[in-house]
Amino acid sequence: MTTNQETLDQIRQYLEESYERSTTYSVPKKSDLTFGNTVKELEHAKIFYIDMRKSRKILTDATDFWSVKIHKAFLRAVIHCIEKRDGHLRSFNGDGILAFFIGDKAASKAVRAAMNIKGFVNEINSILSENDKNKIDFGIGIAQGQIMIAKSGKAGDDQTKQDLIWIGIALYVAVELSELGKSPENIWVSDNIFNSVIKDGDSLNTLKHEGEWIWFYEHKTLNNGYQKVHHTTWYFNV
Repeated sequence: MTTNQETLDQIRQYLEESYERSTTYSVPKKSDLTFGNTVKELEHAKIFYIDMRKSRKILTDATDFWSVKIHKAFLRAVIHCIEKRDGHLRSFNGDGILAFFIGDKAASKAVRAAMNIKGFVNEINSILSENDKNKIDFGIGIAQGQIMIAKSGKAGDDQTKQDLIWIGIALYVAVELSELGKSPENIWVSDNIFNSVIKDGDSLNTLKHEGEWIWFYEHKTLNNGYQKVHHTTWYFNV
């Protein structure tokens, strides 16, 4: 075990020494970074964050085992839909998941994953119909921007003491947008994500249905200021 002084020396190194930056074109894993003074930058990432609503109330109203079942069902559906659309899962935080979409038509894939998730949650809720108070609700936020990634924790073979940290305004925007989401308007995206979907040429059933827009916009004050955001009630059936 390290001494107090050794830990302070390491902290001083973090704070005083310069860092080396390098651009990455893939979503890194723990093994891709070291504990040295290195940071990877992921440009134009599409950041996807989903969070379950009122999960504490589900735990309070249901038995412990029933709450576990609901959480497992929800997270399994989310993982399936993100992977189906080529998303990269990177962080689990209780009932929240952080994922990234990169590459060709990444914005469209992220939005389609969100719509898939809502369809799956509807199916889960139909199974839970006998007990309405346990119905799952959630919010999804999708934003776009630069992300800096570094490895944090304690060096060594014990990976339970290590993780990647993801830093960027767009990440905070994605989380803020997810907090706005609840049924029936579960899916919220930043304006640059909305415009990226248009550039992807993927308007059919993603932005429009039978020629009509399925998205609505309003202005919100978020972490990076007052801005235009978009939301929808649309989803894909399973």
